[in-house]
Amino acid sequence: MPNTVLFKDGSICEDEYQMIGEDGVMPTGNVLLRATELDRLAEVQGKKGLLITVANSPEDYSFPVNQLDLIAIEFAGFNDGRGYSFAALLRRQGFVGELRALGDVFKDTLNYMKRVSFDSFILKEGKDVNEAAAGLNDFTVPYQASVAVQKASYQTGQ
Repeated sequence: MPNTVLFKDGSICEDEYQMIGEDGVMPTGNVLLRATELDRLAEVQGKKGLLITVANSPEDYSFPVNQLDLIAIEFAGFNDGRGYSFAALLRRQGFVGELRALGDVFKDTLNYMKRVSFDSFILKEGKDVNEAAAGLNDFTVPYQASVAVQKASYQTGQ
């Protein structure tokens, strides 16, 4: 069953990315590779994605960010903030494609994820995607500057 993807603009669609199965056969179309499968990047016929877990810090690995359309960052738990740091690091390293959060992702975390430039989200199983979409714009005026907002409202005179 495909995952449902929520985008930061509130749109919802089914995930178009597939992962390599246990049989090692490369799927056709858009593929989400694990970091250990990056040597197979040239085999992908569609869009190229990378799944980063807490074991694959962008500080420790050099990812081919200019060859990727999507980087999905797994949030292992609500209390683990490494995914936020990974997103900021990847943007500073020049990644301009879609950043997707998955794992322990739910409505209350979306604002913070948007602030570090996530574009899309796969919510934790059991969470309501329509409720999360309705809360995407709960906060409209940021106080602090971020990767996504270079100057906060108090710095721009608003």
